[in-house]
Amino acid sequence: MGMMTFVVKFEDGKEPSVGAGMEVSGGQIVAASWFDYRDDFFTGEQVDVIAKALEELNAQGEISDEDTSSLLEKIDLLTL
Repeated sequence: MGMMTFVVKFEDGKEPSVGAGMEVSGGQIVAASWFDYRDDFFTGEQVDVIAKALEELNAQGEISDEDTSSLLEKIDLLTL
């Protein structure tokens, strides 16, 4: 079974009611949230702190080059 994520922007007060079991385009809603997912993204300053910590751990041999690169790429996706 495949799952997809959609983000739809509505004007305040014009959001449709959404409930478990609601069907959309032939599929069934199994999860919903009522917040801007970007509120949980990292700021540039937070990313700098994380990157520095990862680079220090990498220099100390605590994590591999591959893991460091992979984590930095994923963190980049969660940055405003």
